[in-house]
Amino acid sequence: MNQLIIANVPIRSDDLGRYSLNDLHKAAGAAPRHRPPLWLENQQAQDLVAQLAAEAGDAGIPASVVSIKGGLNQGTYAGKELVYAYAMWISAKFHLEVIRTFDALVTGALPAPAAKPARAVPAKSPLMVAASMAPTVVRALRSFGIDKNAAAIGANQIITAQTGVNLLALAGQQHMPTPDQKICFTPTELGKRFCQSAIRFNQRLLDAGLQESIAGHWVPTEKGRQHAVVLDTGKAHGNGTPIQQVKWKDSVLAEVAL
Repeated sequence: MNQLIIANVPIRSDDLGRYSLNDLHKAAGAAPRHRPPLWLENQQAQDLVAQLAAEAGDAGIPASVVSIKGGLNQGTYAGKELVYAYAMWISAKFHLEVIRTFDALVTGALPAPAAKPARAVPAKSPLMVAASMAPTVVRALRSFGIDKNAAAIGANQIITAQTGVNLLALAGQQHMPTPDQKICFTPTELGKRFCQSAIRFNQRLLDAGLQESIAGHWVPTEKGRQHAVVLDTGKAHGNGTPIQQVKWKDSVLAEVAL
């Protein structure tokens, strides 16, 4: 890679175009009194760094000076304005040499350092994109109180719509069993088994102490909760309260007098 060279000393630069003050110190003769840390301690240098930092903060420009500790590229790296100031602090002769070298770089008389190639980021396959989405989407659905299986199925539908990848189908899991392997039914569905209306079956649940009416809505009692599942419908009553649906497991039939 081509490098900026001053006094036969290659001057390293970082990815953001800042130059090594340590290399410039070497090019200037490496006198101990000219070490970069000593220059950075003087008030004029600190004022310049502060001014550049203020401008950088307003414009989103990277910091004008950084220190790298350890590794092959350790040292202090600074932008061109600070390079000029550092060179002037060392000597007028070295200051002119730095200015002329940079001028030659700008006019093309000196080849510019080759830019480091950007690291290629491999594109993710649709399957990997879908898989990476799954945990986040499931968590989001669970935050609405949706049970695990329903959240998994809902997430798979969302991911399929977004990526075209059906994770459950690929896994051979088109259907997911409920956690307790029990199917729940509405009072209407249970009543039909015995030729009874939903009103009549709800009354039997009430008489058995399995549910109670609160503000006109059926709610499982403590006794009935082991047989019931309360589901949010996503709808709301006129007063804004959510509409919930109560379904019952087959085990409830042993509790009612039929």
